[in-house]
Amino acid sequence: MSLTTRDGIFYAQPSVPPEVRHIIGKSNFRRSTGVRAGKANRIEAMATAAPWLKEWRRLIDLARQEPDTVANEIAVLKAKAAVERELGDFADERSGYTHADAALDKYEDQDWLEGLPPAQAKQYATLLWDRRGPPLVQFVERFVEARYENKKTADDARRAIKDGARIWSGGATGTSRPMGLNEINRENARAWMRVEEAKQPAERRALKTMQKAVGFMSEYIFWLQDQRLLVDSAVNPYKGLRLPKTFKKAEGYLPVSLEEVLAVREAAAANGDSELVAFIDIGRYTGMRIAEVGALSSESIETVDGIQCFRVKLDAKTQASRGRLVPIAEGLKRLLPLHNFDLRRRENAAGKRFGRLKEEIWVDGSKRTKCFHSIRKFVVTALEQNGVTEGVTADLVGHKKDTITYGVYSGGSALGDIAKAVAMLDAVQPVGGDDPSNVVRLRG
Repeated sequence: MSLTTRDGIFYAQPSVPPEVRHIIGKSNFRRSTGVRAGKANRIEAMATAAPWLKEWRRLIDLARQEPDTVANEIAVLKAKAAVERELGDFADERSGYTHADAALDKYEDQDWLEGLPPAQAKQYATLLWDRRGPPLVQFVERFVEARYENKKTADDARRAIKDGARIWSGGATGTSRPMGLNEINRENARAWMRVEEAKQPAERRALKTMQKAVGFMSEYIFWLQDQRLLVDSAVNPYKGLRLPKTFKKAEGYLPVSLEEVLAVREAAAANGDSELVAFIDIGRYTGMRIAEVGALSSESIETVDGIQCFRVKLDAKTQASRGRLVPIAEGLKRLLPLHNFDLRRRENAAGKRFGRLKEEIWVDGSKRTKCFHSIRKFVVTALEQNGVTEGVTADLVGHKKDTITYGVYSGGSALGDIAKAVAMLDAVQPVGGDDPSNVVRLRG
């Protein structure tokens, strides 16, 4: 123990580790024991200072924690304290302290807060004493991680909740602030809808998009209650929330012609963008979604019943899409270096470059309804026009079959039949062939 003397009195004066001095705000702690300095009194001074030293070590440990970790723990304890009070789960009934309240004591030390950088101290103080409760978005990452394995779904949920978990005022051009757990109510949920409705028609989101966003919010509220982070008496205002009829209906994606597909492919090749050319070629020979293409590599190739196939990722968009086998067309084998390519996690960058090119090249390329997904529409259209049965087409592109017979009882089309459909796609796309000028070589 570090004891010093001053004016004949023992002082406890431990040093603060250099790495946390900027947080604690001092290089030493110091406090008088009130005990006269002298060999005979040293033990008494140490006993007096022992609880202070314990507290100072705790403050140092807190300072060493990541700010976000501390903020999250405070938010969790504040949320749990409210739930425990409603349930009557008290650590001390006479004082009204819950177990979570008791755990919060260590964070309510004014000396600790005053020693923190101002912005950090304000963040913690707001979490500790704001009557609105912890921000509703405080637990979003935990929720998303617990509920969604599919990255796109997780991103959609995260975006929807962060948008909806705000207090809105002044319509579409007004202001907003974060919503607290204690502010979850029907009026604030309706305000979210009114803000969206007040936007210009062209900017207003589609009905289906808002239905999905409201669904994410509703699921989040129920999850908070399941995790004992929100009181059970809080009514879920997003369950059954009516959406304005003025929300626009979603426009379906438009198919494109082979000529349009090849035009944007030629532009990508002229730019030296072999990666985007690979995305386009795989899309036009398989009908895969861009996210499915963006999960492929040489490791995705399997040979089943003598047929070389791509194995689609296991967390694809729909149950019918996941893990399906897609035979590889002969034309694609000539265009793509199957022994060495890797497109994993590249779909976002490739999609943006595709978007810029199609706007430059297609007459109506600025429309959101004509995009990479339109290549999938081209594939399905080509299959239908060349006599491929709907069941085989559905199994190739990963669509759900809605009929009882095929949708419920069938185990799916034979891989050989799907391979014949792919051969038909090969036949209607006489591009590439053995012409070496059309071969795309991906950078290793």
